[in-house]
Amino acid sequence: MMEDVVRRLAEVVVRQQRFSEQLAQRQEQTDQVVGLLRESAAARVPLPDARSTAHQLMTKLTAQDDIEAYLHTFEVIATREAWDKAEWAKILAPFLTGEAQRAYVALQPLASEDYDALKREILARLGLSPISAAQQFHQWSYEDQVPVRAQAAKLSRLGQLWLLAGEPSASQVAERVVVDRLLRALPRRCRTTVGMKGPTTLREVVEAVELAEASAARDTGERAWAPPRRVNPAWRPQEGTSRPVPRPAAATPPDEPMPTEPSSHGPPAWLAGCAVHQAVPSGAPRRTVRVEGRPVTATLDSGSSVTLVQPGVVQPRAGGRSSILITCVHGDTRNVPARQVTVAAGPGSWTLEIGIVDDLPVPMLLGRDWPGFDQLLASTVRPASRELRGRKARSRKERRPRPVLLATESEKEDSDD
Repeated sequence: MMEDVVRRLAEVVVRQQRFSEQLAQRQEQTDQVVGLLRESAAARVPLPDARSTAHQLMTKLTAQDDIEAYLHTFEVIATREAWDKAEWAKILAPFLTGEAQRAYVALQPLASEDYDALKREILARLGLSPISAAQQFHQWSYEDQVPVRAQAAKLSRLGQLWLLAGEPSASQVAERVVVDRLLRALPRRCRTTVGMKGPTTLREVVEAVELAEASAARDTGERAWAPPRRVNPAWRPQEGTSRPVPRPAAATPPDEPMPTEPSSHGPPAWLAGCAVHQAVPSGAPRRTVRVEGRPVTATLDSGSSVTLVQPGVVQPRAGGRSSILITCVHGDTRNVPARQVTVAAGPGSWTLEIGIVDDLPVPMLLGRDWPGFDQLLASTVRPASRELRGRKARSRKERRPRPVLLATESEKEDSDD
């Protein structure tokens, strides 16, 4: 009985081995057929081009796009789609516009095919090179109106552009910080000389500083030496004669402040007068202006640097603390109330701070602090000048002597007879 059982089990094992071998052979044949089918299909249907796929996944660069975020998005898409990095620059080129496109065109043909070189050139054109990033990093200041998260992101981006450009090691990052601090601490002349060499390591900075100091010391020594002065014997005083004593130089008179400052433009300077010591001249130019929309006759004073009005024109603000210090041509100084008002005339409308004087002899004294003063004064003086020239011309014409009629020869003969 046992022999029969063993014999049957052996037969079953043999059958299973044969069946497994047959399955392996069929699987191998199937794989070969599938491989041939794939090769034939690939030969007939080409794979999609990366540049055509990019137009479905990306948009053109616009002026509102952040160039760093745009390039980072492109790199993420290119990595996900398994595009060959050697083709990245060609794929990105059709999407560039503006300054980024000009950076691509400016590169040499071989450099334009290198994505890393293209990226560095684009960032440098847009002020995001490591040197520019370092300068912006040190000039950065906190702004109250901008969210702190956005400011922190900008500061972090500048720091990374400055310190992590070129994938440096930790020691190289520390060296960049030390080099930057040392360059900023140098004297101005030495810093300029060293900076022109563009040192990137601490050793290069030290050597450049030593060379600059040696050159400065050499230049100082050359300037300090002077050739011996030659003395003309003819100019030497004779023995026994006294040396002429030079006349003392006259003292320079001190500068005195002018009472009025003439206008730098064509019309002559007009002085409307002093509000304390004298009345306004009758010939002073006057024009009608609008103060807060109300017409007021203003006297134009080219010697006044501040505009003044009577309280009847503009009232001081109740409880206001604003005031200005005015000084007349005679040197008297007083503190008068002030107020912001809008003064409009032919040249335009501007808002300025004017003084309110109780004893001002005119309703309004328009000074040079109003931006349209020179133009308004010119338009006021020129018509009067033309009328005066016309009057002088008419008076000269009236005084022109009449021609004298000379006597003829016949008249002279008659008179002789």
